[in-house]
Amino acid sequence: MTPSQAAGFLAQTEHLTGHATSDSGGAMPIDEIWKALVNDQLVPYFQPIVDIRDRRVIGAEALARWRHPALGVLSPITFVPVMEERGMIRELTELILEKSLYACRDWLDQGQALQVSINLSAQLLADPQLAGHLAQKTRLAGLQPANLTLEFSESTLRQHWAMADTQLQALRQAGFGVMVDEFGIGTGLTDKLLSSHFSGLKIDRAFVHGAGDNQHLRAILGEALALAQAGGLSTVGMGVEDATDLSVLSELGCHAVQGYICAAPLPASGLIPWISQWEKR
Repeated sequence: MTPSQAAGFLAQTEHLTGHATSDSGGAMPIDEIWKALVNDQLVPYFQPIVDIRDRRVIGAEALARWRHPALGVLSPITFVPVMEERGMIRELTELILEKSLYACRDWLDQGQALQVSINLSAQLLADPQLAGHLAQKTRLAGLQPANLTLEFSESTLRQHWAMADTQLQALRQAGFGVMVDEFGIGTGLTDKLLSSHFSGLKIDRAFVHGAGDNQHLRAILGEALALAQAGGLSTVGMGVEDATDLSVLSELGCHAVQGYICAAPLPASGLIPWISQWEKR
């Protein structure tokens, strides 16, 4: 993709990205968060993942949001840290997972064969029944494991590799996609990027944003993409916001992008209408 093509890619999307969330000024009290759970106010929003070569939407990442009746749509920083402190992350993950799977089923019913991605925490790596549990969840939603991609941060995998080693293989054997999220932030996984454990890498925004003007970042980005290519893994550039960064990712062989250059996170009901607009441009 040339810089001019990338600029066109960006120009076609600018009016589609105007969906913002509030941070409400800080973390919310636990009793309010409990009310949000009880009243079904915690929901996934979905950020599209787009193939660089043909601009086809190939999937979407589920991101937790709080539809607050008075404050609007709140970002995870207002509730996730508190839920982590109170040991409630598994409950949140189960909720977001179930809603995401049924959203994916709905997209399929509307003719869009998309993968849905969800972030999983280190706690779940300790569950020996994780692969079976997820297989049951996907089956109940009328999906196949291939419809679901699981994301684990590089730091989580590095710190818990003894548990992750077996779990990742089981998840891949069951047919799930498994991505290394925020790749590049840490070290220690470069000798473990095997297709038996992973289906792809998501390159952290820190190494994507500004890579077009920074040779050091460009070198790191190129090395990460080469590692993925050598292992037969797909790649997604995260946090892509401008045409220059998009052009560099394309030049270096990255497969897909996720970021505001395409769209902000959207409610489940808004994804298909957004794709319809996207495909017309």
